Amino acid sequence: MLVAEVEDGRTAGFVAAAPLDAALHVFTIAVDPAHMRRGLGRALMTAALEHAAWAFWPAVTLTTFRDVPWNAPFYRSLGFLAADDALLAPGLAGVRARERAIGLDALGPRLAMARLL
Repeated sequence: MLVAEVEDGRTAGFVAAAPLDAALHVFTIAVDPAHMRRGLGRALMTAALEHAAWAFWPAVTLTTFRDVPWNAPFYRSLGFLAADDALLAPGLAGVRARERAIGLDALGPRLAMARLL
């Protein structure tokens, strides 16, 4: 987990990632609303990508909402591409299956994304 703190030591945001299949998978990223629109999310994701490259992971994966502006379009701006659900590795396919099972897809279309390093 990577954590961003503000001057007084409070957490302003974090990204949680772990190995999945043959990649580093970002399970979640969050930024406190009081600190949004300042580049913190981009900095956290950049740090996660740099860590993955340092650790010799060949790719970073994640799942997200396709049509929410601060989701898939944001990740595309960082070099992520949409992955075909039919071609997902077993672990990532399992993540998508769990998302469907708990009803996330009912909130809006979701997709898996990957960035090769």
